[in-house]
Amino acid sequence: MNDLLLRLMQHMRWADSQFADALEVHPPADAARLFAHIASVEHLWHSRILGVVPEHAVWPSLDVSQSRALAARHADLFEQIVTDSDDDALARVVAYRNSEGRDYHSSVGEIVTHVAMHDSHHRGQIARLLRLAGREPPYTDYIQFSRRDQ
Repeated sequence: MNDLLLRLMQHMRWADSQFADALEVHPPADAARLFAHIASVEHLWHSRILGVVPEHAVWPSLDVSQSRALAARHADLFEQIVTDSDDDALARVVAYRNSEGRDYHSSVGEIVTHVAMHDSHHRGQIARLLRLAGREPPYTDYIQFSRRDQ
């Protein structure tokens, strides 16, 4: 499981970087906001795993450069969690309260998987906004990531 989660975190890092590049100059309306949300949610879930209060809102006011830095930092942190975790550590249950005030619990492995999938969902929304603005979005499907060196 660690190998797959590590690959998902590596894909997350790569795809976030590709979208940051695409948004660096004249991001379409709401695209920069969505990218900031991606980065801040990575931070939020990492904070929940550690049991600390997050420093960023779920929908923060960050520019693309700030979001890029936050996402890169949390890619490092999530990769470290996966690298340092055995099956028991990934199965550890984290209790948290969501943004609507409801209490939940999820394993570290579920959280790591969710972060990768959440990011992909919102990158798809950003891709649509780029297309609507007449721009070609980066191709960041997982399979594209996995065959980069072929």
